[in-house]
Amino acid sequence: MNTLLWLGIFVLLLASLVAMKRRFHLPFSIRVSTALALGALLGLALFFFAESATRDEVRRWTALVGNGYVDLLRMLIIPLVPTSIIAGLLRLSSTEELRKMGSRTIALFLFTAILAGIIGLLVGSLFSVGSGMTIGELAKREPNTLTNLFSQFRAFIPSNPVRAASELQMIPLVVFSLFLGVAAIAVKSKKPEATKPFENLLESFLAIVMELTKIVLRLTPYGVLALTSYWLSSTGLNALVQLGLFVVAIIVACLLQMGIVYSGLLAFSAKINPIRFFRAASPALLLAFSSRSSLGSLTMTVSTMTNRLKVSPRVANFVGPLGAVMNMDACGGIFPAMVAVFAANAFGIDLSISQYILIVVISVFASLGSAAVPMGATAFTIITLTTVGLPVEAVGLVAGVDFLVDMFRTMTNVAGDLSTSVVVANSLGEFDRDAFNTQDLGSEMAMA
Repeated sequence: MNTLLWLGIFVLLLASLVAMKRRFHLPFSIRVSTALALGALLGLALFFFAESATRDEVRRWTALVGNGYVDLLRMLIIPLVPTSIIAGLLRLSSTEELRKMGSRTIALFLFTAILAGIIGLLVGSLFSVGSGMTIGELAKREPNTLTNLFSQFRAFIPSNPVRAASELQMIPLVVFSLFLGVAAIAVKSKKPEATKPFENLLESFLAIVMELTKIVLRLTPYGVLALTSYWLSSTGLNALVQLGLFVVAIIVACLLQMGIVYSGLLAFSAKINPIRFFRAASPALLLAFSSRSSLGSLTMTVSTMTNRLKVSPRVANFVGPLGAVMNMDACGGIFPAMVAVFAANAFGIDLSISQYILIVVISVFASLGSAAVPMGATAFTIITLTTVGLPVEAVGLVAGVDFLVDMFRTMTNVAGDLSTSVVVANSLGEFDRDAFNTQDLGSEMAMA
């Protein structure tokens, strides 16, 4: 009976989200944020007040709804990513235009990644993360070598695009899509009629996939409610007690990255109000926060770029998918740098200037290659630690709070993609400033 009561509460909360849309017509972003709050309350209530057997049974159902929603998002990735990249490239009139968009996008990715690594080091040092940490008896691990880094980048070469797609290896798939798109542009510049059937097929298929995307995105509030309640019903607040300072430091670093780096780019380069930008970007940021997956948020990210940030579809379809796998400022920049400081303090190791520089350099590579899935930062964090001679055991010490910091990391990653799209679009004359400044951000999203 106790289990049925908790399940009834879960169903009631889901029904309340349905009522918010159909009866009260609340905006999409309000419903998503409400779902996040309700999920947190339900999860913490389960953790503190439900019996263990009851909690496990309820979590099975919340996992069914939450993971089912994430699976639907992942379902969209393979048809969406290569199609949107190739179609976006084919909208370019020439290879020269491709060079302009590609060079500016990659340059921004690198620039923000360098600053992310520096911010991670500075904030970690300021907070003295890891100092006084109880190391305990940690099992010895085989040290990784620098060859792992080269092996990882070797794996980015798309020797088998079909296998990459089947295994959701997104970087090889993106590289293949870029090569195919560039080749298509080269053919188009010589024989426009030869690529016309291919362009029509891509545009038609992309339109269908985007309509499917809208259908799945309407389920976002329900997925967010289930995901949040699932995580917090398992961990409660114990992780914050044990490693609260590390969590706070990561959050501060992420907020600095968004509040200074991204806001500075938007204010001085694109000349728009950063506050208005973050209001417009809130649906994608909230989904990234709750799903903890840049790829899982990709469909919402691209839709937010075009519908609320007023970026042209071809820039959005280029920057969005590319950023989801190559612009990991928080997962690949802030987090590995912060864990490196944590490891040095926890194990009593003094870092040299050359090690600090190497941490930033490796973090930049990590930001361009972190797997865009939940907790995908762990692999590159281990590589960063071993490259600069720090114990990889530090990753195990912070694993207990990874789900908490991963929310802020993913939100920061997506904020970087969104801000890059605006800056790049503005530099190419494909940002509708008037529409952005005059839109009613309180109205229902077109996709919802």
